Amino acid sequence: MPNKKDELKAKLLAEAEESIDQMLSDGRVSDQMTMPEIEDVIGEMEQDFRQRVLREVMGEQEDKSVMCPECGGKLRNKGKHSKQIVSLRGETKLERTYYQCEDCSQGIFPPR
Repeated sequence: MPNKKDELKAKLLAEAEESIDQMLSDGRVSDQMTMPEIEDVIGEMEQDFRQRVLREVMGEQEDKSVMCPECGGKLRNKGKHSKQIVSLRGETKLERTYYQCEDCSQGIFPPR
């Protein structure tokens, strides 16, 4: 039976393969490419793969808190919500479980 690390590794390998397949199938890779063209294609693949990995790794995280970090009230699971986030490496859209405090109505979208 695979453990969580093995499952995550399999997902990440599949994402890497998808990014590579996408790069090779779009017709821009050829033996006539200049160095700047090669760097552009690889840079786009790198960005695509980075976003895929970020979504997978963050999707694996489970927020264990049941208390609001603002007031200590009980958090209510409000289901999955999408959010556009800006990280140090760029923007990506994530789908995460959204929580709302029953006392202060503060919305929580982990991880912070």
